[in-house]
Amino acid sequence: MRYTLTFKEQTYDDLVDYLFSDRQVERGAYALCRMSVSEQETRLLVREIIQVAPEDIEEATATSIKIKNRSFLRVMKRADMTKHIFMFIHSHPEAFINHSQKDDEEEQKLFRTAYNRIKTPGVHASLVLSAAEKPICRVWLEDGSTQPVSLIRVIGSKFRFFPNLTTDVPLPIFFDRQVKAFGEDIQKVLQTLHVGIVGAGGTGSSVIEQLTRLGVGAMTIIDGQTFEQTNVNRVYGSTTNDDGVEKTVIAENNVHRIGLGTRVHIDNKPITYQSSAQKLKDCDVVFGCTDDQWGRSILNRLAVNYHIPVFDMGVKIDSDDGTIRSIEGRVTTLLGDNACLFCRERINARRIQAESLNELDPERLIELQKEGYADELDTTAPSVIPFTTNVASLAISEFLHRLTGFMGEDRKTNEIIVKFEDNIIRRNSRPSRQECFCGDPVYQLRGDASEFLNIVWRPE
Repeated sequence: MRYTLTFKEQTYDDLVDYLFSDRQVERGAYALCRMSVSEQETRLLVREIIQVAPEDIEEATATSIKIKNRSFLRVMKRADMTKHIFMFIHSHPEAFINHSQKDDEEEQKLFRTAYNRIKTPGVHASLVLSAAEKPICRVWLEDGSTQPVSLIRVIGSKFRFFPNLTTDVPLPIFFDRQVKAFGEDIQKVLQTLHVGIVGAGGTGSSVIEQLTRLGVGAMTIIDGQTFEQTNVNRVYGSTTNDDGVEKTVIAENNVHRIGLGTRVHIDNKPITYQSSAQKLKDCDVVFGCTDDQWGRSILNRLAVNYHIPVFDMGVKIDSDDGTIRSIEGRVTTLLGDNACLFCRERINARRIQAESLNELDPERLIELQKEGYADELDTTAPSVIPFTTNVASLAISEFLHRLTGFMGEDRKTNEIIVKFEDNIIRRNSRPSRQECFCGDPVYQLRGDASEFLNIVWRPE
């Protein structure tokens, strides 16, 4: 079991500004968090920061802070009432990166109190910052022991990942030219990341190929389809001999063939199975390469509820009797306060209903279609490898920009539209609609709930 921590970018930046507004004294704060728990990972999702009130500080120096009991007791009571877990945060001088011996002694008493007063299941945590780029966090377990938080994520217009690396492993020579472009630190971050890919067809196989060669540490690939010979002209790693093989298996074999050490986990079921979608809770970033709106709606909610960035993409070719009228590609970044796919009218409830009924109750779908209450579903759409590869590359480029900022610090784009026939690229950035669930703080960083994502799932 590993422990990780996720912040919204604005929440983290506001916290840093407060803690370091006066470097002559230590400052303290608390966080209320929700949790995401899987077999592999316990993830703390920071929802709110509460500053220690000036009247609750008994003494503060450059190396210590003494806080009145009423301060943390008040926050613990609130955490218990609102079903959150508790995190204590304080600053350190720049020379003291880790928790001190004094922290060890005082926090043991603090978190014993937290477990006594907060009945929300989970673990509580302690975060210390000596600099904005050097956060160190640990969880306190109920038995009084601690475990390090192995990764801290700050996710927003930029993606900042702070791995707790105990050893400095030399980078393989394979990545020498990438290191010359982005530097060693970015390459090391890539090797710590776990990326999800939903769909291993035209765009998905290209994404997998590029992420593998970038040196991403681990992938979870989800796709319920088997390969057909008509796919060979667009699926990377496939051959004419792969007819009937699961697309995820082809992708896994291709990653292993490349041989750069990327670990691969595959699931041969559609994302519309709850057991499949839950595997994405362990991912740091997800690429949505599925054609169906039902699957897209799941990724849409995942991005909001767990603050996991999703790059949703698609290619639409409009042709008639072999003549192309238009080709449009799209990459939409789904995250927090960004407009979601419902806000952008990329998906809608009526189409999702038709797709789900087509799988769960096809007879009922036919009845509704006859009555005009359900959409007709499209047949297999045309697909051409240069266009699917181009869109996949745009998504990967957007991902790299979020890691490095190479497109400029002032770039706020969260959707890219490509009109291939006119050689035009358009960009836009939209906030969430007030009436949409994605703009409601209740759902943002909500984490685990009694019903995962609150949607309809296929029966397992």
